[in-house]
Amino acid sequence: MKIKITNLGPIKDATLDIGKRLTVFCGPNNSGKTYVAFLIYSLTELGAAGVSLRDSNNIHLSIKDLIKNKKSIIKIDVEDLWKYRTSEIETIRKSLNSIYGISNETVEKLFGEFNLEILETKAQLKKNIKSMSFDHTMPVGDSLSLKITKKASATDIEVSALGDKITKENIRYIELFLQGQLMALMAFYPFTSSHILPVERNSIYTFSKELSLKKQEFVDKAQALNTNGSKDSFHWLMKRATRYPMAIRDGLQISEDLSNFSMQKTDFHNFAEEIEQVLLQGKVSVTKEGEVQFASDKAKRKKIPIHLSASIVKTLSGLVFYLKYMATKNDLIIIDEPELNLHPNNQVILARIFAKMLNKGFRLLISTHSDYIIRELNNLMMLSSAKEGIEDIIKKYNYSADEKINPEQVSAYLFNYKGKAKSVTVNPIPITEEGFEVVTIDHTIDKLNEISEELFYTLKYGVSEQVE
Repeated sequence: MKIKITNLGPIKDATLDIGKRLTVFCGPNNSGKTYVAFLIYSLTELGAAGVSLRDSNNIHLSIKDLIKNKKSIIKIDVEDLWKYRTSEIETIRKSLNSIYGISNETVEKLFGEFNLEILETKAQLKKNIKSMSFDHTMPVGDSLSLKITKKASATDIEVSALGDKITKENIRYIELFLQGQLMALMAFYPFTSSHILPVERNSIYTFSKELSLKKQEFVDKAQALNTNGSKDSFHWLMKRATRYPMAIRDGLQISEDLSNFSMQKTDFHNFAEEIEQVLLQGKVSVTKEGEVQFASDKAKRKKIPIHLSASIVKTLSGLVFYLKYMATKNDLIIIDEPELNLHPNNQVILARIFAKMLNKGFRLLISTHSDYIIRELNNLMMLSSAKEGIEDIIKKYNYSADEKINPEQVSAYLFNYKGKAKSVTVNPIPITEEGFEVVTIDHTIDKLNEISEELFYTLKYGVSEQVE
């Protein structure tokens, strides 16, 4: 899926292909990478914008067939999908205050001329719908899931009920949410949903009680009532707080309901435990009260509150929890600065874990400043080559087959200021079989090496040796 973004803060024009398995954002601080990541999250966290097409006449699910035969067939209508996508994008345009946690006045100041497009015509959408295929499982309750299947060349979708019985509560849920889910699966293919881990992730579980949305909204409303002086108290009481961006609010909402989320394991539970073993060297757990705890492998019986754990645990516990209890195949996982709080050797290990995530069916978007992560991603792309000698290197350095990355499924972008101008350019970085280079990082490393060599020769020989 290719999107075009214009006038998003300092970013005047950017065209991005976010349909690859791995997308990497690079560039200096304050160049708009987080702006774009939050925007992509709002686009791919399907249904997040709040658009509901329950009144649409083009999707009909027979509840009777679902109850009687555990199966129902739904015909696809391209016009309805086009309207849905258009409506979703328009809702995003109008929801920047909620997406970024800012006032409407600030939205007008920073993003007044903002626009978002999906670069696909209606004819292309029709062609892509015909060729797309997916199997998506949608949980409906504790005892029921719906398997949503679209086969290549098919013009319909099959919905199958997986479970012993369908309750009245299940039917109500299906009537309310299934249609939007079906529309989103096709209109925003290849994305099923997305999960974001912003840089604030190391604080969400640690201070979830203090950062409670309910408490924050109460404070905001109380302050507004006290200071605004408006006679319309009800308006201020009902006004929704926008202190936190959508990505952080969603994280806080999850943290407030951890005990319920943790009642059902995903197919990736064992993979999450592997991450715990190699990176955290312990286990993250959730109490009945929803408190996050950590037990080190060195003292398994001693469970400590998350705020007393090491910084690496705080940083990665969100990813572990997501994989254990929430993850669905083909989800887009967005991670801002994955290197946060990690020693270089753990950054390299995390890059290998990213490769395993890709090979397990996830999509990944990362924004990074880490030369270690980029170098290891390049290594993993080179490992995918069929050239003679590669398998020997894999064995020598203990790589595994599921750590290979196909370069054709990688896109990378450099965000950088254009000369002395205030605007930011977003340019694709060429991907080859050797990976990709980030010039802003390479220039910094080359400069440091140059200075180090001059200092070395001066200290050793008492004269300055000009490095060519």
